[in-house]
Amino acid sequence: MATDFFLRGTTSSVGGAGDRILSQRRGRAASTAGTSATAGGTNIQVTISLGGQALQWFSEPITETVTISGTVTPNIRGNESANTVNAGAGVLIERCNNAGAVQSTIVADTVVGAEYGTSDAARTANLTPTSTAMAVGERIKVTLKVRNVGTMAAGTVFNSYNGPAAGASGDTYVRFAENIRTDEVIDVQQPEIYGSNGYRV
Repeated sequence: MATDFFLRGTTSSVGGAGDRILSQRRGRAASTAGTSATAGGTNIQVTISLGGQALQWFSEPITETVTISGTVTPNIRGNESANTVNAGAGVLIERCNNAGAVQSTIVADTVVGAEYGTSDAARTANLTPTSTAMAVGERIKVTLKVRNVGTMAAGTVFNSYNGPAAGASGDTYVRFAENIRTDEVIDVQQPEIYGSNGYRV
């Protein structure tokens, strides 16, 4: 059973300034990160705003050992400010200890899909990971990048994440072929009293 990890806007329990949670649940409203593309740039970490804090996403700790070896499929939504920026999506996926320190690389830094257009849209690819045994207590780390597609020019790249719906703004996630269990707490909506004899959720 495949596992999708969605890039959320919530602060990760790792606790760093740019650390966000990599969740098995979608967000409630799409957020947009803005990254400055630079003339001749090749590999720029996505930032929360232009010139702002760099972002990275961490899963909650793994609760069952698992070996990641099947196809990894990132789905990264974004766009560039002009077609002349020549920028596209990139991703780096790593194995970390519980404190967030990198232990090994699962998917090396790579370009995902074709150059961005000027409207928010998905870029995806089927990637082959380095076979990686994850121990209980370890985390998966995902870092989004702005990569050159040709010669990068100055401009802006926007990435949407934390979205509530498939195929729409914010639908940025990474799919793993394996069933990956973490100790993420799932919110359960409580029933409410409704009328005189019933309840609703």
